[in-house]
Amino acid sequence: MKKIIAILAGVLLASMACAADDPQQAIPAKLKVMFERLDKPLDIAPVVVHADWAIVGWRQDGRGGRALMKKTHHGWSIYLCSGDSLKDAGTLETIGLSAVDAAGLAAKLKDAEAGLDSSALALFSSFEGTVTMNEASNGEGHAGHEGHAQ
Repeated sequence: MKKIIAILAGVLLASMACAADDPQQAIPAKLKVMFERLDKPLDIAPVVVHADWAIVGWRQDGRGGRALMKKTHHGWSIYLCSGDSLKDAGTLETIGLSAVDAAGLAAKLKDAEAGLDSSALALFSSFEGTVTMNEASNGEGHAGHEGHAQ
């Protein structure tokens, strides 16, 4: 019996480690912990990744936008939130991505968003301006931006 429990525990830990390493699971999970509430579910899609950078589209309570994420030794962190500006490779380079990473991320985002409906794209575009985030904010930088989709 102890052997079976040990095997099951090992399998569970291995599956949890794999989920933490998979940005398609780790990024939405992190954002949901930070921002989702029972009365306001958070929809995260698409999640596009290139090197140590990702752009995710988010929708919540009639609002939306895009978040630029960066992988650090602590996992994925929100670098900044914006709207359509994150679709542009030149803007991504200005933010600090290499030309290769900026072009790769922009191309992947274009492909991922090609299959989305126009209402999702409109919400992503509705985020006004750019909000820089940092790990110390723990998501507090999101406060005060409730009017983006209004």
